[in-house]
Amino acid sequence: MDSTDEKLKAGNYQKIMARIEVITRYATENGGFKAIEKDLLDEYLTLATSAADYEDKVLKLMPLKEPTPLVLLIEDAMHKRRMKQRDLARELDVSEARISDILRGKANIGMSLAKKIHQKLGIDGNLILENA
Repeated sequence: MDSTDEKLKAGNYQKIMARIEVITRYATENGGFKAIEKDLLDEYLTLATSAADYEDKVLKLMPLKEPTPLVLLIEDAMHKRRMKQRDLARELDVSEARISDILRGKANIGMSLAKKIHQKLGIDGNLILENA
């Protein structure tokens, strides 16, 4: 067991996460992380690194997947039109589950859906094809 595992076993993970929350709240109330004391920022970074290592090695949490530029554009178009996933699904004539899978990166966009996205949302067809 490496030093990260030893530091975090026996409930220390919960204590570390609680301390991270305290520091985050303090930073938020005092102008952000750039405005807090260096020693507090150093403590935060050390705790966050330890917690992330524990989550990766022991808890086996999957890292969050970065959204593709296409997903970001679709989400932006939804936001501008004040649409929910349900509304977009109706507009594109697909299921809500399909929209959810596309936005989470779990499904690809086929040619007919790419065409609808271009026509209904005005997203550049070349960008759709590059990221579909």
